[in-house]
Amino acid sequence: MTRHVPHQRTEHPTGSQPWWRTLGSWGDRRTGAAPAASALTLRRALALFGLLFCSVTAGLFAVSGHVGPAVALAVIAVTALVDLLVIHRRAAARREGRPPS
Repeated sequence: MTRHVPHQRTEHPTGSQPWWRTLGSWGDRRTGAAPAASALTLRRALALFGLLFCSVTAGLFAVSGHVGPAVALAVIAVTALVDLLVIHRRAAARREGRPPS
């Protein structure tokens, strides 16, 4: 004979949120780690690397006569430059204590 299997999941009462949507998650309580801060420094470093790499590589492609890859890399370099400007603006807003727009 098979036995009755109890329910594996319990329903949340109306209005409560699951554990992953609450501010202090299990990971924070278990490890004692502080909430993660924004990684603007890492994002700035990656955007700067992308800007320099794509600019130099686009220049090398342009000098060698490969226009298509040079234009594509130049567009990526401009995107990295715009990203650097956004990062700078957000970092300045954080220093001043106002929310980033």
